[in-house]
Amino acid sequence: MTTDLSDRSHLDKLIATFYKRVFADDQIGPFFTQVARVAPEMHVALLGDFWETVLFGKNLYHRNIIQKHADLHGKRPLEPHHFERWLSLFVTTVDELFVGPVAEQAKIRAQSMAMVIQVKTHTLSTTNR
Repeated sequence: MTTDLSDRSHLDKLIATFYKRVFADDQIGPFFTQVARVAPEMHVALLGDFWETVLFGKNLYHRNIIQKHADLHGKRPLEPHHFERWLSLFVTTVDELFVGPVAEQAKIRAQSMAMVIQVKTHTLSTTNR
């Protein structure tokens, strides 16, 4: 039986499953593997802190997510379809693993973040030219 997201172990499962798909994805995987050269195990731990902060009110994530994406955008443009693909993979992964109000909140937050990061990333890159 599928349960709701309720603790860090659930987040770790979600993030590991999701980013395994992201890193293998032909559309957005290269941003992680070739452009940012992200180590999967480090990214999973960092994103665990991020989602634990977002969903459970923990104060674990202290990085500037907008600036990270703006820097990445400066190396290789992040286009709307990249954000759509990221969100699609995220929602699919959540739906396959979890069900409940926190899982729904995670999908809503992911959609909101994708939109904000996309807008602010493009705004920062335009102002920094």
